[in-house]
Amino acid sequence: MAFRIDSSIIAWPLMGALLSAPAMALDWRLGIGGHDYYVDEADSHTLGAGVSIALTHLTEREIKLTGELNIFVDHDVDELDPDHIPVWFSSYYSAGGDLFSLSQHSRLFWDVSLGGKRNTVSSVEKQVRLFPALGYGYQREGFQADVKLGGGYYFLEIDDDVPRMRGYDREDFQNKTGAYTLAAATQFVLGEDFELSLAAQQWHDGSDWLENQLEARLSYDADHWSSESQLIFSVKYNEYNLDPYARVPVDSPDYLPILPWNKDLFVRVYFDMPWG
Repeated sequence: MAFRIDSSIIAWPLMGALLSAPAMALDWRLGIGGHDYYVDEADSHTLGAGVSIALTHLTEREIKLTGELNIFVDHDVDELDPDHIPVWFSSYYSAGGDLFSLSQHSRLFWDVSLGGKRNTVSSVEKQVRLFPALGYGYQREGFQADVKLGGGYYFLEIDDDVPRMRGYDREDFQNKTGAYTLAAATQFVLGEDFELSLAAQQWHDGSDWLENQLEARLSYDADHWSSESQLIFSVKYNEYNLDPYARVPVDSPDYLPILPWNKDLFVRVYFDMPWG
């Protein structure tokens, strides 16, 4: 029997823990903006707009709980997927805290994260990444850096329309496996109003890489426009390994990847503000 985890099994308890906290203890935020979903190998730009709802809560035991849901609407002109509904979703939930301090500026920490997305213009039908991790963090005034290593569950399903045109059947569309991940992130304060965040992460199944992700985010303190608000410009690059979906050996002259692209770039500009 294939091993499979439904993201709702983890997502709902995490959201339940957040929502059961006292209302005043929750930090709700709302993000509204526009985006460009770029698929380089198809020379395709898909513009759109989106809204995000996020909340955080620090428990009495200093465990930080977070949740974020994003809903995006695309103006899908290129129709890379001929039957694509131009509404897609991404989400991220986590729980974490410190294990112990190593010094005034460094610590060991733990976290459990659940992230994924559905129905992207680049033919990601469904993605689930569930990973407990241990990490090391360093922080000084105006600078912080983290690195972490985790092991968990990776699931990626490709939308069926394009693969069917390339000779793939329904049983070929999913890759679900145990995996590990290595991630690094850093954050700089730039002057009085700007902050730059950089992150890199890879997922690996022990024999080959599954996905690489790079992300950069520049935020501007827009407190003079609206209290505790930010204007954020973010860029997220994803590269997917399509070899696990292959129906024949990848070095065979008959090999045709399940998709004609394996990379996408998501560029977003949005206004992030307190909500409620």
